[in-house]
This record gives sequence, C-alpha cells and structure tokens, in this order.
Amino acid sequence: MNFIEYIFILPENQEEDVETFLAINEFQNYYIDKPTKGQEAIKLYINPNYQEQEVLNFFEDRFELISKKEISEQEWLKPWVESLKPFEFLENIWILPDPEKSEGVPKNAKIIKIIPGTAFGTGLHPTTKLAAKNLLKVIGEGAEVLDVGTGTGILSIIAYLFNAKNIVAIDYDILAVEKAIETFNLNGIENITVKQSDLLSNIDNSEKFDIIIANIVVPILLRLLDDEKLDNILNDNGYLILSGINAERENEILSKITEHEYNIISREEDAGWISILLQKRI
Repeated sequence: MNFIEYIFILPENQEEDVETFLAINEFQNYYIDKPTKGQEAIKLYINPNYQEQEVLNFFEDRFELISKKEISEQEWLKPWVESLKPFEFLENIWILPDPEKSEGVPKNAKIIKIIPGTAFGTGLHPTTKLAAKNLLKVIGEGAEVLDVGTGTGILSIIAYLFNAKNIVAIDYDILAVEKAIETFNLNGIENITVKQSDLLSNIDNSEKFDIIIANIVVPILLRLLDDEKLDNILNDNGYLILSGINAERENEILSKITEHEYNIISREEDAGWISILLQKRI
C-alpha cells in the first residue's frame, strides 16, 4: 500500500500538544524524527483512499511543510522499526518491538513481542500504560476479560500473562483485528478470541466478564457507557477500566459515570491522559 508522506517542522515544546491532537483524532500513522542535531520534524502518512483532511488542516495551519511525496508502507516504516529497542513497559513486563532484538531484557521478565505497523502502536502511548496499571490492580487467576478497542493487543496479552481464563479482544478496525491476531500468534497465544465489533455489537448478552477494558477516545467511551449491554455482560462487583481520557474532557466522563451504577476505585494520570478504574455496584 502506498501513502502520501508529509513532513512538517515541529517547533520546540510542541510534541505533547501534537500527539494529544493526533490521539483524539485516532490518527496513528506518524513518526516524530528527533535528529541528534538540527530541527525536529513530524512525518505524517496519509492514505490517499481516506483523506484525513482535519489532520492535514491542523498541520498546514500551524507548521511549515518541507516535503510531500508518495511512499510505500514498507519504506516509511523501516527506519522507525529499526530505531525501536526493547523497553520495560511496567515493572518486569518488557515489550520487544523487534522480536529478534532482546538485549538488556532480564531472564525472568514477562515478555510481549509485537510487530509495529500502520494502525498498530508499540505500547508507548500513556493511555495503554495507564490502562495496564489499573488492570494489574484487579487481574487475578481465572478472570474473564473483555478488551474493547484492542489495537495492539498488549492489554489482552497482559491479562493472559497474569492467568486470565477467558479473554475476548475486539476492535472496530479490521486492520487492528488482523494485527492483534498476528501479535497473539507471535507470542504463542492461541486462546484469545478476536472479533471485529463496533463497540459491543458482536458481543452476545449471554457472555459475562469480570473485567472490561476500554482504551479508546472520549466520544466512544461515552457511547460505551450508555450501551445497555455493558451492564448485562459485566458481572456483579466486576471492574470497568476506562482509558484514553484527555484531561480537558475528564468531567464529561465523570458526569456520565454518575448516571450509572459504578464506584470509582482509582485514577491514574500521565502527561495529561487519564485512566479510571470502576467497580460495578450490586
């Protein structure tokens, strides 16, 4: 597949605001180039079949465009993938962006192997880590887990590593579904069920879960909270983990939570992003 590569100068101290905008707009095909010397730049990769005009307008109105050209997916991913190294995601949980590179990883570490690509992150974004922190507070052996908006599949794999019994991973994006399956296979995991689903549309009312994780943007979280099926499939005293909440919209989520039967158990925050751990009242 070919993309159109746009390269913009990224002024100093703009990186966090830019990444927040891109996350809110669910745009993942970008790479921030950080040279040892010289001006930082951001590279956007636009699928010509889906013109993300709002994203382009944001950058064209604010930043200097220094290059525009057609490029293949393999070509633009290569330098980014080569730059990635193993990193400790959470205590004793390591992510290998390149499964062939494992230098520096402790022998007793829990390892998650991934293959980076378009519509597929590396677990570096704070929302994934915040959701994982809340998950580790409540995950237990035999837990039944639903991962809504699985994307990378990292959260499902963490549930698996901590002995969850039944894990269902869903995503609206068929590319994310395919990549999640690829990641689970790479990690030798065969018993995670993966489905394409618009939120809970392909989850049966008879299915029950102890933990539901949703690492998605605020408008979709609000839809999820209003879905009657959510209450049906979450067990009594079950946990709901919401992540992907930008600080400016936290009050919207808190207001919506008060309309439903949940207690707030904990809150995690990093770089302006928030994850909330809720427990269903009985």
